[in-house]
Amino acid sequence: MNALISHTYFGPTLATSYVTPGLSQEVAYRLIGINTLAGFEPVVYTRTPAGDQLRTRDGNPVTVVALTGSSLRGVIEIEQV
Repeated sequence: MNALISHTYFGPTLATSYVTPGLSQEVAYRLIGINTLAGFEPVVYTRTPAGDQLRTRDGNPVTVVALTGSSLRGVIEIEQV
């Protein structure tokens, strides 16, 4: 699978939030694993509430991994190209 992967981190302030585009699959999986060990729960979304495949504005399928704890801390978007 060829993928475009980005990670958005939601810090405690706007100044500490950031987006990292262009992650490799290995780095994305490592990031999910590290956050899981730190106590965050990865929740995977591939479908809309209506059951349709999530897609980008360009129509490419996308998987979203939300990293949640007491609040949403980060989102990894994996776009299949």
